[in-house]
Amino acid sequence: MRYIRQFGFAAAFLFGLQNSAHAVQWQPLNSTSRYKIAYDEQSIRLTALGRLELWIRFIPRGDAERKAAAAEYNEKRYYSHREYYEIDCGEQTAILGLVDILEKSRARIKRIQVGGLAEPILPGSVLENAAQRICPVLDEETEELNESAQTEQTDESVSVAVPKIGSDKSQQIEMLQKKTETKDATADTWKELGNIYFDTDQPEKAINAYERALALRPNDTDILNDQGAMYRQTGNFQKALANFEKAFSIEPQNLESLYNSGFVYAFDLNNIPKALGIWRKYLERDSTSEIARQVQSFVEKYGKNQ
Repeated sequence: MRYIRQFGFAAAFLFGLQNSAHAVQWQPLNSTSRYKIAYDEQSIRLTALGRLELWIRFIPRGDAERKAAAAEYNEKRYYSHREYYEIDCGEQTAILGLVDILEKSRARIKRIQVGGLAEPILPGSVLENAAQRICPVLDEETEELNESAQTEQTDESVSVAVPKIGSDKSQQIEMLQKKTETKDATADTWKELGNIYFDTDQPEKAINAYERALALRPNDTDILNDQGAMYRQTGNFQKALANFEKAFSIEPQNLESLYNSGFVYAFDLNNIPKALGIWRKYLERDSTSEIARQVQSFVEKYGKNQ
């Protein structure tokens, strides 16, 4: 289950870290009283705006901490979670973009889109520790990348670089494509293929895969939200809204669809009054979660003159 992506994450491109087969993916960061924390060095990407993308993993230290997190995210199967940030090394700010909730097998249960404004990185925080680890790499590698790009891009018609897909993702895509070619391909198989395309910034392919999944399971609100996010990614805002509104009509407690609809109305269609109505409807159903606090900040910021 995913909330929509924000502000062109698909424009990011992989840089710098060329990982061997034996590279360690998760590097430890300073832990807290609640979580053991690490960052994914293979996730580091430079965005078109010059920020650094990074996934950070949070594993509860014990059963009490895990239960507290499960209650906070309203997900009984919660085992751990990952947070996706855009870090501005120069300004020392960060934007929390996504939160992935994981079950014990480390499979993703749902994806939460957070978004919002850049916040200062606080001294002594997990983000400061992460920035200290990765920002020097950005400074060195960006200069080399820019020099290489200037050398290679001699034709004005050369298109913008597309994110590279890791070998593990490529293998997953190939395996799932083979599964979908069989007569007994299930909605879950098509959904999983759509999710991989979602994660590797291939929205058109994700839309098509989700369409095949919906043909088999038309009232699956998770798939409707995911496909809606991809429609939004391609600029098809009306189809995105149709998906989110259908998901909400099927499941009136579907908070993802409410958040997503409000986001599109506010930030894509500039219809603040409509967005405010949806956000307030959201807060009637959830007023305590991290996402609710984000929604409340939207209402406070944009609702002053409404």
